[in-house]
Amino acid sequence: MRTLLIKGRSLYGGTRFFIESAAEALGDLGHEVEVLDLGEVEDPASAIEAHAAGCRTDFVFSIGILGGFRSSDGRTISELYGARHAVWYVDYPIGMGSRFAATPPSTTVLCIDPTHVEAIQAVYGDEAWPDLRFFPHPGVGDPAPDDADVDAFVAARPIQLLWTGSYQKPERSWGQLTPRTQKGVDAAVDLALGSEWIPPHEAMRRVLHEMGVDVNTPAGRSNLGLAAYVHDFVRKTRRTEFVRAVAKIGVPLHICGMGWEPHLYRYKNAIHEGAVDMSRMVELMRRSRVVLNTNVNFGAGSHERPFSASLAGAATFTDHSRYYDEAFAPGEIAMFHWKDLAGGMADLKALASDPARAFGMGRAAKARAVAQHSWIRRLPAILDAADAHRAAA
Repeated sequence: MRTLLIKGRSLYGGTRFFIESAAEALGDLGHEVEVLDLGEVEDPASAIEAHAAGCRTDFVFSIGILGGFRSSDGRTISELYGARHAVWYVDYPIGMGSRFAATPPSTTVLCIDPTHVEAIQAVYGDEAWPDLRFFPHPGVGDPAPDDADVDAFVAARPIQLLWTGSYQKPERSWGQLTPRTQKGVDAAVDLALGSEWIPPHEAMRRVLHEMGVDVNTPAGRSNLGLAAYVHDFVRKTRRTEFVRAVAKIGVPLHICGMGWEPHLYRYKNAIHEGAVDMSRMVELMRRSRVVLNTNVNFGAGSHERPFSASLAGAATFTDHSRYYDEAFAPGEIAMFHWKDLAGGMADLKALASDPARAFGMGRAAKARAVAQHSWIRRLPAILDAADAHRAAA
């Protein structure tokens, strides 16, 4: 099968690295692969039309881009290339507004959390995208060499705790809404923050029900889109609370990401490296004993960090996700609960002070990630979309 992967611009180069990883895995699976790089193209639309005119492919894959693309004559990516187009949305789709809603029904829509699938169906209807799937993150980076023993693990990994991610300040950005709607969003945010975890659209649905709004009607259902505000505020609030709590346990913390400079006075034990691209992040994970992660509103799904950290041989400490319960065996990952953040920080401090435990966890998680959570293991779950398209043609 011939597959076209389309690469766009990306903060920290993350999705570009994902495309490169997918291309390598497809090649290893015996597929013919082409990568169209639009990252530095001034006029992507014209470049796509010109490329499609001379390209034969069976499957097109992009990450977060081109779902709403239309050519100068109104054709979608699938129509231009005569092939199934799969778009993987690696953020909260309800917050993307028209950029997501313009994705044509013929597209295979992939989400990183099964409750994102539920949210899409709740907001847009069950039949808006017939091929709507949960596709969890694969890890990126080649598996790190095994450390011979605990001493080698410690010597190769001077970073005790690694956090990668921009500083994000929570802001109540819904002040332009009507007073009644503002109160509804406020109530949904309070409900979400008062819970261990609740999907944003579900928090919004419960509040709307209490307000007398019938979300089973088209007009009422559109109000579920307010979940985007809930997601954004809860995610940023809990991320901030988490990193501040980590700073207080007194273990040296290595921070990568933009926007931290004005806030570093709060993090006395932190080293700030600044923004790094994905390839550098993989290197840092290989030099780390424990990699930190927060899923927050991806509480039934995935983030890339735990699987990449596992491939790098590091231990992962993250908030709980139902998917991680399935993806890892006991002893392969450490998880905490938001309603017991203090207890989680005690567990984290103990893990950071126990290199033997981190070493064993990292080694076991790496074996698991290699066997089940790499790109070469994940891709067959979506390649059948191309087979279904060819069968229907």
